[in-house]
Amino acid sequence: MKRLRVGVIGAGLIGRRHIATLAASPDAELCGVADTLPRDEIAGLPPAVPAFTSHRALLDEAKPDAVVIATPNRLHVPMGVDCARAGVHMIVEKPVADTVADACVLVREAKKAGVVLLVGHHRRHHTQAQEARRIVGDGELGRVVGATMLWAARKPDAYFDAAWRRTAGGGPVLINLIHDVDMLRFLVGEIAGVQGRASRAIRGFEVEDTAAAVLSFANGALGTILVTDAAASPWTIEQGLGESPLFPYSGENGYRIVGTAGALEFPVLRVWRHRDPANGSWNQAIGPTPVKGFDRDPYFEQIRHFVAVVEGREAPLASGADAARTLAATLALKASSESGAPVDLARDHDAIAAASS
Repeated sequence: MKRLRVGVIGAGLIGRRHIATLAASPDAELCGVADTLPRDEIAGLPPAVPAFTSHRALLDEAKPDAVVIATPNRLHVPMGVDCARAGVHMIVEKPVADTVADACVLVREAKKAGVVLLVGHHRRHHTQAQEARRIVGDGELGRVVGATMLWAARKPDAYFDAAWRRTAGGGPVLINLIHDVDMLRFLVGEIAGVQGRASRAIRGFEVEDTAAAVLSFANGALGTILVTDAAASPWTIEQGLGESPLFPYSGENGYRIVGTAGALEFPVLRVWRHRDPANGSWNQAIGPTPVKGFDRDPYFEQIRHFVAVVEGREAPLASGADAARTLAATLALKASSESGAPVDLARDHDAIAAASS
């Protein structure tokens, strides 16, 4: 069977990861890369793969079946619209757009063109995430009551030499938290509303270094989030998964999901239950059961899944509309943390549903 021909638009850090994945993928063929960098400065580009100076040149000359868009966020929508109108399927890196309105534009264009639009929330493809979702979905915890998530890391001072990381658009909410908002949605359910607070007390920058929020889920569960890039801890999903050598493995859990019949720690999976869950109470001992899991490279799995969606064999795991809802919840958390006022997501969800229909 002919392999899907996929181009990569953007050869920065994440773009290079996609280039390496596609070059080694048994499911797809890397047919071109577009970037403003000279060819000899695109690390890891195979000699036989052509390089182009723009996404339009890649579309016109390489004629890919699909692309991965790994450019700065502000370019996702205009480039994605061009690809949709060219009849090209796409994975767009997260966040799908800068605003919910822009995300709806891209969702609408992809729907109109009949092309697949997936978004690179790659952590959904980890074995641990899939198993945690199954545990919750199969009712092993009973009815979900709540969830708590902690992401705390001390970024080095040199990280902030880039001015944009100290000003509007930077900060751990928009840079880091979108991954965890997406994972909470994936594991617990849709987020209906948020109320947050932010602090700049540690670093004193224009943007927050710490934020906290209370989440209301559509299924009635509640959740809490604490995120900071100014505190040392082993509790980040990067360290818990050990998915990259840039983040040393800690084997610790930053997520806890509690239900009427048990509790779950994630990403190092451990389920806690009473011996008799149906009649368990705080007077009875509760014990852990580790869940054995064999992880896989989520980027290879993402490409395999992408091909299967394009061929109609699987339903999208992270569609454009799904990613737009993650973006809406993250932006709402950002707005609420700055104003202190609660934000209801119903209007955003209605707009996204309309764009998808």
